[in-house]
Amino acid sequence: MSETMNATTNLSPIFRREGDIWQAAPQAQGPFGGMHGGAVAALSIGEMETMAAEKGWGALVSANLYLLRPLPLEGISSRMTPVREGGRIAVIENELWAGSKLQAKASACFQQPLSIEGLPGTPERQVFEPETFPAWERPAFFKASNTNQGFLDLVDIRDTRHEDGTRAKWFRLKRGFHSAPTPFSAAMAVADVSTLFTVTDAGAKPNAGGWPNADLSFHLARQPKGEWIGVAQRGAWHGDGRGMTESEIFDAYGRIGRSCQSVVLLPPMA
Repeated sequence: MSETMNATTNLSPIFRREGDIWQAAPQAQGPFGGMHGGAVAALSIGEMETMAAEKGWGALVSANLYLLRPLPLEGISSRMTPVREGGRIAVIENELWAGSKLQAKASACFQQPLSIEGLPGTPERQVFEPETFPAWERPAFFKASNTNQGFLDLVDIRDTRHEDGTRAKWFRLKRGFHSAPTPFSAAMAVADVSTLFTVTDAGAKPNAGGWPNADLSFHLARQPKGEWIGVAQRGAWHGDGRGMTESEIFDAYGRIGRSCQSVVLLPPMA
């Protein structure tokens, strides 16, 4: 994906920077207004990913994001702080602020490459053909609450089922997030919607008023290759209002990593 999702279209990127302030296109918003997990990951992690390419920090191998408040589409400032630089590992933090309030905080770990004989490299044989999978259709109960254009309209989504019965979604971005390629954060952004698909695959809304995630962690064993990212998700929800979603992450050449998010179940609406 280093030629990646950002090369799928000539449209302007979702995020643009004017001086020290970030602005986002309307497609970055969630169904309830403002930016939520996926777009926030794309902005905060993507900014660090872009800087890493300029500074030679190496490949992004893991990232963590805490979602404190929904982000507005305008007036966003970022504050990046190096935690460690040098050697093979660099760790960077990034805070997103708006209206004098901290909205989200992210950390990212970068690793310098090292050639080791006898271990596999990037696979050459494609094992999935996402273009052949059927398009995902939004359930009727979900369409009614998402009438405005938003994050899911940024991606071509395909639906399939693994041999073990696990449902998986495949994503291809129609528009890049940043002006430079950001393959890690683009994959992390689409993985954020995993909890949503545990709901839609169930065929009915659960007995909860909502299910936002408080955080998102993402680990990749290698760089994504090609335009498609597959996410095979499963979730566990409990009566004390706590939940978790974990997902295997794929590209068309095989498994590449895993994501995990803590789910905050809201009380059922009267």
